[in-house]
Amino acid sequence: MSRNDGGTNLSFMDLLREFRIVREVAVFAHNAWAWPVARPAENKRSILLIPGFLAGDATLYPFADWLRARGHQVYFSGILANANCPVRALERLGRILRDRAARSGGKMVVIGHSLGGIYARELARRFPELIDQVILLGSPVQDPHKHANPFIKMLALFTLRINETGCHCPPDRLSTVCGVHCGEPPPGVRETLIYSKSDGVVDWESCIEAGDDVEAFEVHSTHCGIPYNMDTLRIIRKRIEHGAEADDAAAIRAARARMQSS
Repeated sequence: MSRNDGGTNLSFMDLLREFRIVREVAVFAHNAWAWPVARPAENKRSILLIPGFLAGDATLYPFADWLRARGHQVYFSGILANANCPVRALERLGRILRDRAARSGGKMVVIGHSLGGIYARELARRFPELIDQVILLGSPVQDPHKHANPFIKMLALFTLRINETGCHCPPDRLSTVCGVHCGEPPPGVRETLIYSKSDGVVDWESCIEAGDDVEAFEVHSTHCGIPYNMDTLRIIRKRIEHGAEADDAAAIRAARARMQSS
């Protein structure tokens, strides 16, 4: 929860509550047995996943398994631990995005958790022709430096100082995530924001913004557990499988059916 002065009330106790992720992952695993036998999505997508701060691709493997069970093509960021300089990270992710989009032959869906969502949002700003939509999971898009848990902010400052060599980040590097974070949503790209009021890492208010192509959804989850929350899965399924492209495909099928019956 934010303070009146724009800071955060998050504390070390809020971080400890993040251990509830054990129960969330258990519920996720309990439901996983049914995914291979479920009917796959008709509107299959190519999806790039980006992990959160200090996390790696491995933390999103179970989430990727669910997406694959739905029939989607999943690509990873190649990140072992998301602690590199954001400028260098975005440059590398841009190259990966271009390569994966060329392979898929169409626009990508980019899903990012926490800091990974900020990167996904910036990729959509730089490459709108390659991205159909971005989905942000617990990403502090509003003043991330003010709304992060103080203990997480300390870790972020530490990693930035480690990466100072060879980097030319602006003086306000923490507030702008080394210049890769913009205050406005990417124009022309659909953006889905999923947040939790039980978040112990970032203030949930900072995960919401307004825009013509922006929709926000609340789930009850820890910050780390958002990718494994069952409500999150339902929201993502609806957004990527029943979005604009799915509507267009359904309209085409209906028109063909009318032509055949006439």
